[in-house]
Amino acid sequence: MKNITFIDEAKIKIKSGNGGDGKLAFHREKYVERGGPSGGNGGNGGSIYFKATTNLNTLLNFRGKSIYKAENGENGDIKNMTGANGKDLFIEVPIGTEIIINDKKIIDLSYNNQLFIAAKGGKGGRGNASFKSSQNNAPTIYEKGEKTDFIEIILNLKLLADVGLLGLPNAGKSTLISVISKAKPKIADYQFTTLKPQLGVVKYYEDSFVITDLPGLISGAHLNKGMGISFLKHLERTQLLLHLISGDQIDIFKNYKLIRKELILYSKKLVKIPEIIVITKKDLLNQEQILKIKKSFKNKKIFFISAIKQEGLDLLIKEIIIILKKIKENNKYDNNLDKTEEFIYHKYQEEDLSFDIEKKENVWIINGKYPKYWANRIPLTTFENYLRIIKKFSNKGIIAKLKEKGLKQGDIITVKDTYFTIEYNDEF
Repeated sequence: MKNITFIDEAKIKIKSGNGGDGKLAFHREKYVERGGPSGGNGGNGGSIYFKATTNLNTLLNFRGKSIYKAENGENGDIKNMTGANGKDLFIEVPIGTEIIINDKKIIDLSYNNQLFIAAKGGKGGRGNASFKSSQNNAPTIYEKGEKTDFIEIILNLKLLADVGLLGLPNAGKSTLISVISKAKPKIADYQFTTLKPQLGVVKYYEDSFVITDLPGLISGAHLNKGMGISFLKHLERTQLLLHLISGDQIDIFKNYKLIRKELILYSKKLVKIPEIIVITKKDLLNQEQILKIKKSFKNKKIFFISAIKQEGLDLLIKEIIIILKKIKENNKYDNNLDKTEEFIYHKYQEEDLSFDIEKKENVWIINGKYPKYWANRIPLTTFENYLRIIKKFSNKGIIAKLKEKGLKQGDIITVKDTYFTIEYNDEF
C-alpha cells in the first residue's frame, strides 16, 4: 500500500479575500476653504472557485498543501480612489469530485470546466464619499471591508467511468482491461494485485467507452475489509457493472452471491446499476462445465471469455456498447454547461437576526451574526459611525432588549469575538 499514488480524498481549508477598507478623507485644495468628502471605497476580496477538469484524475496535487487563500481587496484612498479587487483563486479538481462541508455533500462536479464558487470574496467597505447626500454633504461615515472566515472542505473523488469491473481478487479484471484497452495494470497471481483504480478507454469501430478496474472485493468489503470502502465508492458513478468470476472457482454461483451481498450492504444504489455477468478463463472449462454454470444462473445472460486467448471479447464489447447506448438514451443529460453554481458558506445573511446577551459587571456582551457583522464593518472612530451602529442595533431590537435587561447610561456594550466596544449614552 505504500506505493499508492492514486489519491481520492483530501482535506483542505480555503479562505476568500477580505474586502478592502473604505477611506475617510476630505478634498484638500488651495484656496478651497472646505472641500467635500473624497474617501474612496475598498476593493472586493477575491473569491475561490473549484473548477472540474479532464486534465486531472487524482487529488494528488493536494498532498502537502492544505491551505488556499484568495487575495484581499485593497483599501480605498483619497481623491475618491477605489481599491483594486483581489484576484480570484481557481482550484482545479478532477471531474467526479464531491465537495463536502460539515459532513454534508454540497455539490458533485461532474462535467468538464464546471465552476463552483465555494467562497465569495468579502465586500469592500464604503468610503465617506459614498455617504454624501443632500442632508449630509460632509459625512464622516465609512466602513471597513467584510472579513471572511476559513472553511474546512473535504474533497472526495469518485471516478467517472462508463463501466466498472467487479469481482473477487484474481477474477481476471486486470487482464481483461489490459487486453481491451490501453491501460497497463500490474498483473500477478496473488490477492490485491490492483492497489489503485485503473482507467482505460475501449474503442470499438466508431464507439468507445471508459472502463475502470478496481481492487478485488472480499467478504466484509462493506466493512472496509481488504480494499473495501476505499474503492467501492468508485463504482457508484459507473453506468454498467461487469461482474467477473474466474472459471477455475469451485462454486462460481456462491462467489457471485457473495459479491452481490457486499454491494447490497454497502449501497442500495449499486445494486440498481445494470450488470453483465462474465465468466473468465473460459479456456479452463469444458462444455459440460459451461452448461452447468449456465444452469446455476438460470435465466441470467452470461458471457464466457478468455482474455489471454482473446476469446469471446467481441461479443462482450458489443453487448456493453448496446447497453450503454440504451442507458444514455433513457437518461438524457441536461448539459447546462454555462451555469456557475454558488455556495457561500460563511456569507453574512441579514435575515439571521438571532442574538443572545450576557452581562459581566457593567459590560453587556452581545453574540450573534448580525451584531458581529456590523461591529466588524463600522469602525468607531467618528461620532457619525457611533450613531450608525447604535441605529442599526436599535432597528433590530438589540438596544431595546438591552434596556429591558437593565442597560443604563455609562454601561459598556461589546460584541463577542470582535474589537467593538461602546459606552452607551441615552443622548445617542
